[in-house]
Formats: sequence, C-alpha cells, structure tokens
Amino acid sequence: MKLKEEIVFLEIRQMVYAFLGSIFLNAPNPTQILGMIEQKLFNQFPLELEQNDFREGLNQLSNWTAIYEASQLEDILTQLQKDYSNLFGGPADPLVAPWESVYLTDDKLTFGSPTMKVRDFFRKHGLEYERINNEPDDHFGLEMEFMSKLIQMERDFLQQDNLEDAIRLSKEQLCFLQEHVMKWAFSFTGQVAKHACTDYYKGLALLARGYLTWDYELLQNRISLSSS
Repeated sequence: MKLKEEIVFLEIRQMVYAFLGSIFLNAPNPTQILGMIEQKLFNQFPLELEQNDFREGLNQLSNWTAIYEASQLEDILTQLQKDYSNLFGGPADPLVAPWESVYLTDDKLTFGSPTMKVRDFFRKHGLEYERINNEPDDHFGLEMEFMSKLIQMERDFLQQDNLEDAIRLSKEQLCFLQEHVMKWAFSFTGQVAKHACTDYYKGLALLARGYLTWDYELLQNRISLSSS
C-alpha cells in the first residue's frame, strides 16, 4: 500500500474507533441523531467489510434510519435516550456494565486492577481521562477513543516519514487490543445486543463486534508481515 493510501486507510480506522467511542460513551444527542437520519450515515459508512457481524449490524442500522424522518426526531431521541439509560445508566446496577473490570475481576466491581492497567496505558502515551476518579478509565467508549488516538499518532508519524515510530504505534494498538479490549468486548457487545430495546443499539453492538474482530486480525497480520 502506498504512503498516501496508508494514511487515508488509517484515517478511516481512526474515524470508526472515534465513532464507536462517542456512541458508547455518551447518551444520544439531537445533532448526532439528526445527522445520522438526514445523511443516511449507515448507507454510506466509510468502511465496507465482508465480516458477518459488521454487515449484519450495518444492515440493521441502515434499516433503522430508513424508517424515520427528521420530523420524528423528538420521539426517536426519547426512545434512544431511554434505551441508553436502561443499558448503561450508571454504576448502581446497569443492565450492561460498560467497564472492563466488571468482566475481568472476581468481585465484578469497577476501579479494579484492569482499570489501573488501562490508566497506565493511557498515561504511557501522554493521555489522561478528564473525569478521572469519577468514572472508570476502562469504559468501553474510552477504550475505543484511545484506539482512535493511537491511530492518529501513527498517522502523524507516517506523515513525517517516521516509519519506525509508526510501526511502534501499530504494535501498541495490537497490544492494547490483546491485553484489554478483546478480553471482554465480545461479552459486552453480546449483552448490549441481548438487552437493547432499539435496533439502533442492537445494530451498534454487532457493528462494534464485527469491526473489532476485523481490526484485530488486520493488526496481527500486518505486524507479522512487518516483522518477517
């Protein structure tokens, strides 16, 4: 792949991770949802994959946007915000816990060892979550945002013709997926798909699972080739 093509490809990966981060970290807002409906976002999503979960999720989301008009925004938002609140509504007892520690520790509590390890990973790359100590760093949305930022750093190095550091950042992405995201992402997205009341969140869960499956395999293959 030529350098310019590689940079564009990284930009697409970065955008998808940033999108997933925003969607899972924040409750739906009017501007965001209106844009999806008016622009038919999922009919022209920036990435096309043959991965089954990804395609199923994208089709579900495309069908979701197809049945709504901008004039229905208030009703749509009410449905989505209720679903988001029911799924992830807070640390008390959400239907689907969005924190890594809950899935990977025996006591299933937040701010466990995985949270601290994620925080260390963030700090290693000069990043710190602005709401530190108020919400665990190992929130699924934050982990997606972090992947987006690592890809941004890789792009920056490539644009500077710094191949060595670009490869290092690619390896860091794989490491973060191996040590954190992929250890619990399937359980998390499976629970979202199971408990969501709207096709919007059911579709997003499948899209996220499919994208992570594809991207993890992509990084493994690319780093294996770069090391050979």
